[in-house]
Amino acid sequence: MRLTLLCLSSIFLTPLLAQGSDDCLLALAITGPGPHAFDNSVATLDGAADPLCLAFGSDQVEQDVWLRWTAAVTAPTLLSFCGQTTVDTKVAVYDGVTCNDIMLACNDDSCGLQSALTFAAVAGSEYLVRVGTYPGAAGGIGTFDFTPQVPVVNPGNGHSYLVVSDGADWPTARAAAEAMSFNGLTGHLVTIVDQAEHDWIQANLAFTRPWIGLYQNTTSSTYAEPAGGWEWITGEPFTFTFWAAGEPNDNPAGEDFAEWHGGGWNDVVGSSTTPTEYIVEFDGLVGGPGLFCDPANNASSGQPVTLENSDLSGPGLFHLEAEGGPVDQFGFFLISASESPSPIAVSQGLLCLAAPIGRYSSNAGPALNSLGRFDSAGVLQNLAGTSSVGSGFDISAALPDPPAGVIASGDTWLFQLWFRDLGGASNFSNGIAVTF
Repeated sequence: MRLTLLCLSSIFLTPLLAQGSDDCLLALAITGPGPHAFDNSVATLDGAADPLCLAFGSDQVEQDVWLRWTAAVTAPTLLSFCGQTTVDTKVAVYDGVTCNDIMLACNDDSCGLQSALTFAAVAGSEYLVRVGTYPGAAGGIGTFDFTPQVPVVNPGNGHSYLVVSDGADWPTARAAAEAMSFNGLTGHLVTIVDQAEHDWIQANLAFTRPWIGLYQNTTSSTYAEPAGGWEWITGEPFTFTFWAAGEPNDNPAGEDFAEWHGGGWNDVVGSSTTPTEYIVEFDGLVGGPGLFCDPANNASSGQPVTLENSDLSGPGLFHLEAEGGPVDQFGFFLISASESPSPIAVSQGLLCLAAPIGRYSSNAGPALNSLGRFDSAGVLQNLAGTSSVGSGFDISAALPDPPAGVIASGDTWLFQLWFRDLGGASNFSNGIAVTF
């Protein structure tokens, strides 16, 4: 059974004394990534069955104990029991803590008989975690944890992608993908519109047999078995195909949905749970900036530094603005072609750019020096004469070395601000991705 939870957690661990409450109304409060202990050896059933929990003929979670988890950040997060127990677990997550809230996700088997699942959580919100067993299985002890799942940015099109390991059917996978959000962007099952996108996904994402956002519209004027009427769920033109040999074949009849398996795409019955994952795509960076690694860690100002007011105005290709910083502290901007799959903790902040990382500092030359200082309002004022408005920094076509070269039309580049915080500590803003 597997349970994947979508949410970033705080850095503080909950003691392993936590075991869970047999009464939903007394759910035990937990925070942070864990590991969190559970013991449902003698637990009794007090939760209701739910269609989302239907697996192997049962929609119930037996021998359940309850915990109340608070999300620290809005982001995709994996809740996993994999390798942490021998119990045949079954797990559900609810939106709220009143014991009659909406079930967001449920999972039975994911890694052997253990559970893991992914869902979208919102910073500051509380969620009920119901830890139980598959009906008839024995309870026991173990642990589970929460791990941030960071979508990976494709520099070629500015879209972000996340592989979710969940053996759901196609309609469930589609609904789960569309319920996810990342940096203000709504997700959907991946749509692969050209060879370049296909090649990037294959080279940069790890998966075995995922659902994709391709289905056969049986009401379309082009519908014919087995190859007519196929459409992307976003309505994008279906011009690029990557069918495996002999596919689609509509065998057995009713194979109206697509997975990526082996040598290419394969048509499958939508109710199948044979696909082991689904790929979520977050659009939105092409044609305008998009934030990532957002929000950043708080600065000594009591708030995160943000680049959200950056825009395409000014004499340069793009104008960066940083706000919310500590008064009189210095900073400069960084650039990279891609986002780090896992943010790197540096002093008080998170570096979210992948190497090679360029620095718009004095070493890059006068025209590429973005050095600034936060004023009394927390706005970064430019000290190097490289801002047309006095604050922030005007990005030019020339790039610092590394990465060297120039910014070309169609390129996507990612930016963050490094700044000195009080006490000499380092900190970072959120990131912003821009397609030029």
